[in-house]
Amino acid sequence: MIEPGDIINNRYHILQELGDGGFGKTFEVKDSFTNDHKVMKILTQYRPKLFELFAQECDVLRKLNHPGIPHVQVDGYTIFGCPHTQEILHGLVMEKIAGQDLGKWLEQNNKIANTKQALEWLEQLIHILSHVHAQNYLHRDIKPGNIMLKPDSQLVLIDFGIVKEFIQKTQKQTIPATIVGTPGYNSPEQEAGNQVDYTSDFFSLGRTFLHLLTGIYPGYDNFLKDARGRLLWQDKAPEISEEFKNLIDYLMDNNRKGRPQNTQEILQIIQRIKDGEKKVIFPMPIIFFSVALNFLFLTLLAMGVTLDIGLKVLFVVVLCVISGFLVFPWIKYLS
Repeated sequence: MIEPGDIINNRYHILQELGDGGFGKTFEVKDSFTNDHKVMKILTQYRPKLFELFAQECDVLRKLNHPGIPHVQVDGYTIFGCPHTQEILHGLVMEKIAGQDLGKWLEQNNKIANTKQALEWLEQLIHILSHVHAQNYLHRDIKPGNIMLKPDSQLVLIDFGIVKEFIQKTQKQTIPATIVGTPGYNSPEQEAGNQVDYTSDFFSLGRTFLHLLTGIYPGYDNFLKDARGRLLWQDKAPEISEEFKNLIDYLMDNNRKGRPQNTQEILQIIQRIKDGEKKVIFPMPIIFFSVALNFLFLTLLAMGVTLDIGLKVLFVVVLCVISGFLVFPWIKYLS
C-alpha cells in the first residue's frame, strides 16, 4: 500500500492518510498539475463487485455537477503500480472538501440547538438530493458521517460508493436492493433487502436528522416505539419546533407510501414552516356536535318555540366553548 511521501503517476503527491473504510483507504494528495489538494480513495480489496462500484462512483460523480457534491475530473479514475510492491492499485481522485463531517460535529456539539439551523441544513440537503434524484440516482447511505460541513456553513453530501441508478419506466417501478447502507439509518425496505426508491433516501435523511436533533444514534433500540413501530423521540429535542419534528416523522414513515413522494413536496413544507403558515384541524366529533346544536337551535326558532333567557344563555355559552375548542387547542402548523 502507498505511504505519505509517495508520488503516483508523476502527478499526485501523497500527503497523509485520512481514513480506512474497510474496502479502501483515503489519502490527502497534492495534484502537481493544478497545485490543488485533493482526496484519493484507493481500493484495498480486490473483488469484481468492488471494482464495479468503484468505477460507478467515479462515473456518477463526473455526471453530478452541484456545489453540494464532490467534483471529479474526467481523468479522476487512475490505475497505477504500488511503489513498494508489485500490486496494481485502483484510485479515485476527487475534490477535497474542507471542514468536518456531521458525525464528528455531533461529537463536539451534541445536537442541533434550534429550529432555524435545522431548517437551513435540511433545505440544503433536499436541494442536493433533488439534483441526485433528477439524474435518476439513489444515494442509499445518507447519515451524519457522509455529510460534510464546510467552514462557510454549506453542506456537502459525500460517499457515493453504493449509489444506485433508478430507471423509472412507470410510477410504480422500483429497483431491487441489496442490504447496503448503515443500520439505524436504512429504511425498512432497504434493511430487508427489498426494493427501494427515492423515498428510501428520504427515510435515511429523516433518521439522520433524528440523530442530529437528539444526539442519540437511531439504532441499537435506543428509542421506544409506538404501536405502529415509529420511534418515540420528539421529547428528546425540546428546543425544536413541533412542526419541524412532525416533518422529520413524515420522512421516517415505515411505509414508503406514507412519506413525501418527491423533493419538491418537502421543500414546500419547509417553506410553509419558515413562513409560519397555519392549518386549522377540526376534530370531527366536535364539528358534528356543533352543527347538530346549531341545527336544533335554528329549528326551534323556526317552529316559533319561545326560549326563556336561561336556555338562550346556555346555547350561547355552549357555542362559545365549542368555538374555543375549534380554534385554539387544535391549531397546528402544516408539517
